[in-house]
Amino acid sequence: MRYVVIDFEATCDEPFNPDPQEIIEFPAILVDEAGIVVDEFHTFVRPIAHPSLTAFCTELTGIRSEQLDHAPTFPDVVSQFQEWLNQHTLESSMIVTCGDWDLGSLLPRQCAQHRLPIPKWAENWCNLKELFAQHFPEMGQHVGMVRMINALGLSIVGRLHSGIDDARNIARILRKLIEVGAYIENTALWHCHECDTENRYLARQCARCKSPRAEMQPGDWLCSRCGCVNFARRVRCYHCGSAG
Repeated sequence: MRYVVIDFEATCDEPFNPDPQEIIEFPAILVDEAGIVVDEFHTFVRPIAHPSLTAFCTELTGIRSEQLDHAPTFPDVVSQFQEWLNQHTLESSMIVTCGDWDLGSLLPRQCAQHRLPIPKWAENWCNLKELFAQHFPEMGQHVGMVRMINALGLSIVGRLHSGIDDARNIARILRKLIEVGAYIENTALWHCHECDTENRYLARQCARCKSPRAEMQPGDWLCSRCGCVNFARRVRCYHCGSAG
């Protein structure tokens, strides 16, 4: 089994992100079964809906609008990435992320924006945060990349929130977890709170009993655009960013 580490950067702002939010950096690191880096894929992506980056986005990611002016658009990048996967015969590889947002939220939204199907390679992934929590329960459930790096005796390389540098750091975390015997598996799943059926991450309701993914509490709300259940405190949808 080989692994492909992905960590997107996207258009962003405060207090709310642009709608739609778009990928502006697409890095991927190919890692072999021992955790050793084999190859890298990297490109910037030209946003269509909001072509000029905000000052907040540039300060956070280090990416400038002029770097994106002549970059390929999202459909072209998806095609280029598929060619890269094909060159390495990665049909059976596992995508690895640091969280579920990249493939569980951002990529599906951008595919919908461009009327593209979600790629086959993006249907399953391993969230390293979950894997780390299983092996180091004393660190708690909500552990970010920096805390994992520090806990494993590593140091940050490059610039935080640079997509390619973050992907390289995640690949180093992955290698350490492989060395301690972690089993890298698909975590893009959820269990129904009513019937315990296992469902794909992107499913909004249980395939068996049709219950919503999350058990709703008073004040929680369903997004009218994507059907995601949101906590009462949210003013915008966690999944698609729509206003509540």
